[in-house]
Amino acid sequence: MRMSRRPFLPALAALTLLTLAPAAAMAKPEACLTSLEGFPTALAYDTKDEEVRANRSIRERWLGGYGEITCPGYVTLRAMTPGLNDRERSVFCLQFDRDSNTYTGFAEGKRDAYLHCARPSGAFCEKVNASTETAGKVAGAAGQVLSGVRAVENSTGAVVLSGTAGSVSAALSNLGATALATVTAPAALTAAAVTVVAVGGAVYVCSE
Repeated sequence: MRMSRRPFLPALAALTLLTLAPAAAMAKPEACLTSLEGFPTALAYDTKDEEVRANRSIRERWLGGYGEITCPGYVTLRAMTPGLNDRERSVFCLQFDRDSNTYTGFAEGKRDAYLHCARPSGAFCEKVNASTETAGKVAGAAGQVLSGVRAVENSTGAVVLSGTAGSVSAALSNLGATALATVTAPAALTAAAVTVVAVGGAVYVCSE
């Protein structure tokens, strides 16, 4: 298992503090434990949060998490995607390594009952340093005819471009240099297939 280049690890301590900080204002704060790349991470969530409830399947409520993980999958996904609202982050699913009982990242795709990716892969997503203008240009690619690239807009308003690294690069080059720069993210440099997600005024690059 590869667990050395995930983007959220450097901010692990800050992420934990940010997630725990609102706990005092919660109606019923519930402490829980998750695991990110093998690192136990303490989080907290509001037990009355309607979005958390809506994103917990009956299976997850009754059976709980895997191993020592007690956080609902949605709480972990929120911690990984702090810049998005609940509607926007619904385009992503959690990558989970069952052998090590740890989350290895998140990717674009369908979810199972635990919010894990229904089709697990080695892919993961990272937010790239792109402006709101760039995100708008990428989002504007939906509906355009892009050679070798599949461009769709889903119900959350996210625009997803997917194809080979070469075809996605060529498509983004037509949108300008700043858009093209998104595929120079470390995740995409050696990837055969790339998915670019524009959502919430941000750009994510997903690749294996």
